Amino acid sequence: MYLELAILAGILALGIACQWVAWRLRIPAIIPLLAAGFAVGPGLGWLYPEELLGRLFFPVISLSVAVILFEGALTLEFREIRQVRRAVRNLITVGAGVTLVAGALAARWTVGLSWPLAILFGALIVVTGPTVIGPLLRNIRPSPQVASILKWEGILIDPIGALLAVIVFDVIVAEGSANFFQWHALGTLVRILGSGAVVGVLGGIFTAAALKRYWVPDYLREAFVLATVLVSFALSDTLQSESGLLAVTIMGIWLANVGLHQLHEVWHFKERISVLLISGLFILLAANISRAELALLDLRSLLLLGAVLFLIRPLSVLASTLRSRLAWNERLFLAWVAPRGIVAASVSSLFAFRLQEMGYTEARLLAPLTFLVIVGTVLLHGSTAKWWARRLGVAEEEPQGFLFMGAMPFTRMLAAALSREGFTTLMVDTNHHNVHLARLQGLQAVHGNLLSSVVQDELDLAGIGRLLALTSNDEANALACIQFRGTFGSNEVYQLPPDVDGPPEGTPVYAVGAMGRLLFAPHATFDWLDTWVHQGAEVKVTQLTEEFTYAHYQERWGEQALPLMAIQNGRVVVATANAPLQPQPGWKVVALVRNGRE
Repeated sequence: MYLELAILAGILALGIACQWVAWRLRIPAIIPLLAAGFAVGPGLGWLYPEELLGRLFFPVISLSVAVILFEGALTLEFREIRQVRRAVRNLITVGAGVTLVAGALAARWTVGLSWPLAILFGALIVVTGPTVIGPLLRNIRPSPQVASILKWEGILIDPIGALLAVIVFDVIVAEGSANFFQWHALGTLVRILGSGAVVGVLGGIFTAAALKRYWVPDYLREAFVLATVLVSFALSDTLQSESGLLAVTIMGIWLANVGLHQLHEVWHFKERISVLLISGLFILLAANISRAELALLDLRSLLLLGAVLFLIRPLSVLASTLRSRLAWNERLFLAWVAPRGIVAASVSSLFAFRLQEMGYTEARLLAPLTFLVIVGTVLLHGSTAKWWARRLGVAEEEPQGFLFMGAMPFTRMLAAALSREGFTTLMVDTNHHNVHLARLQGLQAVHGNLLSSVVQDELDLAGIGRLLALTSNDEANALACIQFRGTFGSNEVYQLPPDVDGPPEGTPVYAVGAMGRLLFAPHATFDWLDTWVHQGAEVKVTQLTEEFTYAHYQERWGEQALPLMAIQNGRVVVATANAPLQPQPGWKVVALVRNGRE
């Protein structure tokens, strides 16, 4: 027992380590996760997942995939799809059909799979993968239209691809005449759709009612939703095998579109759980591939991968976007991005195992072929998608703009100075007068509460890459940093130092309740900045040169200037309490200067 306990803990630790490596190297996490799985499994022979978990292996995989898919579905709001619904609809119908047929033909002609298994392979590669698409989109930052298409396709296509695979699998194992095959497949389709839709809708209605009517206390809310998802998946799968993924997807979409204000906390909890599950799942699935199965891959397998990358996906997108309003550069980008993920890995492993048990020895090639497609698409798409998006003009450059919480005098001066330097700025304030004054200066300003999900949904964040919370309310500043971590990353959310006693001299700067990086200097609280502004201080931008270095700048201004930021070749470095600026010649220094001295 102790050995198994150590192995399970080691898998989770290894998974989180791989996630950290992916974060440091800025690569899709699936790459180090699969590499680690292959290393500890078929490579070194340390891990045998089916022996470790026994009969629980596939149930654990299935429940984990259900949670991951539900978390993705929680982000699917109908307002996002209005402009691209036709493209998404075609990709998950026409595109799925093209991928299935073309994938089956490719598997038959390159690897030589029998027609039933070739068709099953075509169904397995229909899915893309929200676990890979999401990080790619955050890294690439494509245009909103392209991002919406890829996000919706990546989540909706998973249960559809699984549904197609189940139907093909049932036809393979069924016995009887051709008419029996047809009616059996039709019956399976109807049962999966019916069970998944009914359980998903009922689960969504029940969960929404429980949250809206406060039947569940706050401390149980996230656990309650997680339990409801698992029960809904298990119930649907019990009523009809393999319908659970459809049920949790419908349940997630339902909850995402009923106006639940508690959904923000639920989504963050599910996101954290999904990271943990993905970290363990990819290692388990990769480790479950044997050396003998990997040895079955050869040059013909690489030809099949090439067909998937360069023929099948472009053909699918072309057929799905005929007479579409999408520009050709957007279609070309969509034609290149279709990395496969956890659903393809889990379903292929499950069906390969079942078919081999039934005597289909050729089925042992399914899992390694699917993993080859996963690794190949993730590696190529993950490493080239950003370059391709920029070449096609569908990606934003790394945004350097600013979202300001508050539009007080200091904020307006800073925003005006940054706007003159060519940076996008946007202020959000609950005070009508502050917003009016900002607009009179020609600055972008929105009236509303930045902590409101309604206001957040309506903001245009194009070109904006960081948050500066500059209000007098320290708690509101901290909450804004929490809410925008997921949008900008924790390293790009900043708040003013809370108005409390600072730390002893010589110790690290910190503040109780601070949830963002502390801006400018330990003493630069709202009241301190406001006092300087009322004494006539102004935000100045100064060019440094070889003759006038930062040392000369500090010598000249001394304590009469508070450095705020530095600009180098269109990039901004924000001064923080823990990391004072170290600008070099050629940079520009943005500072709050007292007495207006030049």
